[in-house]
Amino acid sequence: MAHTLHWSFPATVLLLCASGCARPVTIDAPPPAATGDFLPPSIAPLAESVVDAPILVSLGPTLEALERAVPVTFGDLNERVVNPSNRRQSFAYEATRAPFDVTLDDGLLTLGTTVHYAGKGWHNARLLPEVGASCGVDTDQPRLRARLQSQLALTEQWSISTQTRLASLRPLTDTDRDACRITVFNIDVTDRVERAVRGVLQKQLPRVDERLRSFNVRERLEGWYNKMNKPIRVGDSLWLLLRPGDVRLGGINVSDSAVEFDVRLFASPVIVSGNEPERTNTVLPPLLPAISEIGDSARVLLEASIEYDVVTSLLQKNLVGKSFRKWRRVVRIVDVRAVPVGDGRVALGVRFDGALRGEGWLVGTPSLDVAREELTVPDLDYDVATGDALVHGLEFLRSEAVLAQLRELAVLPLGDRLDSLRVKVEAAINRDLTDGVQLSAQLIAGRLLDVVAMPSSLIVRAEAAGTLALGIDREMRFSKPK
Repeated sequence: MAHTLHWSFPATVLLLCASGCARPVTIDAPPPAATGDFLPPSIAPLAESVVDAPILVSLGPTLEALERAVPVTFGDLNERVVNPSNRRQSFAYEATRAPFDVTLDDGLLTLGTTVHYAGKGWHNARLLPEVGASCGVDTDQPRLRARLQSQLALTEQWSISTQTRLASLRPLTDTDRDACRITVFNIDVTDRVERAVRGVLQKQLPRVDERLRSFNVRERLEGWYNKMNKPIRVGDSLWLLLRPGDVRLGGINVSDSAVEFDVRLFASPVIVSGNEPERTNTVLPPLLPAISEIGDSARVLLEASIEYDVVTSLLQKNLVGKSFRKWRRVVRIVDVRAVPVGDGRVALGVRFDGALRGEGWLVGTPSLDVAREELTVPDLDYDVATGDALVHGLEFLRSEAVLAQLRELAVLPLGDRLDSLRVKVEAAINRDLTDGVQLSAQLIAGRLLDVVAMPSSLIVRAEAAGTLALGIDREMRFSKPK
């Protein structure tokens, strides 16, 4: 019995050593090589951004010219005019107009004024003393309302198109208050005042059109348009290109004494890295017709470049110190480095200690977890050389359970990085484009689009949504009236 025990004890020790006392496996696998030519994938272009660019054209000079040209007062109650249809009758009137006011309805510009007046009439009958009557002298004065109208438009070549006409000249109301008919003599003073006001206004219509057409809209907007072609520095070797395109007219409004042309400029903003892109001058394109529901949304293509040394640093925090055990064989990760393969994949050089010593490699294609805003490598797996070395009791490292742990740890958070880039881009856009014109932006969180492993870095592309606008501090004015 003792003899049997004497020989069974060494056998047990040998069995334990076979499983737990095996010498460490040494590995020194080469980095994976690219499998072929690599063409970076393209993404579908984003919807064009709309830049709100209102153009304010001051009506001040036009109104000033009209105010000077049209007398404030007409006639004189002390100057009689013989009634052409009855030489025994005469009349006189005196009128005062209010300053012109401005309204706009569906592109129809209206310059209006109200005229207050008084009238007198006399009748010199044979053999009888002259008799007279009046209206508006000792009572409320009658009123006329005059309206000049002009259909405003911007032509395809950026000139203001207009043709002003006297739309109406009539009593302000249909009540007796606004009629001056001296019935006892059958003299209609209202008609006489209307003729006088009409003649003056008709004479000034060409002058109104001349003023409205004199502003060079194209020259002003073309200057801003080309300044939007200038690259905007966002950070070191990071540039924003606005890339302006078509221009449309969103509508026409009146703001106080200015006409506001609601111009919408389409652009395709994008972030690029590298040296400062060359600035290009672009001819302002023809103005396209207005369309409904132009909107004011903007989308900026963000491109975050993550250098491989940064990727390495982030992965080291997740992976270094992790260990895997089966029976008495323990493998620890002591270092990690990330390098590009060159075919759109990334390789992780993992240095092991314990039962496995040396550097092995895992490879995979970066992907995006959009919901969690993370960069993942869902197909991460050992390359052929490393996989072949995992023998002699280390096959457990090739199990799906271990690979699943490695894939879960090889994750890069992107939310903070992209949000920081969005804030930088927004800050860079908010700037003076030129004197009196500000370019502004308000960008909100967007969505991840794709990731690609380039030879120099990991490129993550995302979309930021928001609004872009050109703000104008002052109205654009016509030349001073002569």
